[in-house]
Amino acid sequence: MKILFAAPDRDLLECFKQLFETDLGETVTAFDGTQVMTLLSAEDFDVLIIDRKIPRVDYKAIIERANSKKVPAIVLTDEPAGARRTDDPLPYRRMSYPFTFDGIRKTVIDTLEKGRTEERTESVSEDV
Repeated sequence: MKILFAAPDRDLLECFKQLFETDLGETVTAFDGTQVMTLLSAEDFDVLIIDRKIPRVDYKAIIERANSKKVPAIVLTDEPAGARRTDDPLPYRRMSYPFTFDGIRKTVIDTLEKGRTEERTESVSEDV
């Protein structure tokens, strides 16, 4: 598994990179939106985890790019759980701060499993 983790806090990036690589697989980090867009164009990822307040490029544009490459996104936000914005129709999962490593780990695994299920469903419907 290859994770792209993007947040403006470099300490948070380093901490979660070490945890993810120990438990989930290769983790590439970026601290601004320009880096994220460059990485999404240059490499393949299984999942994108991004802080909603990533600087330099709006997170919605980043999610659109990830969606175009079929990379599921998890958005980290300081908004309370259940407070999804009505002006934000993009498909992604969200996690509200504060969260635990176990919580984000479960969300990553669930997101990947959902993607695999959709791929299997897509391939079955294409064969019919």
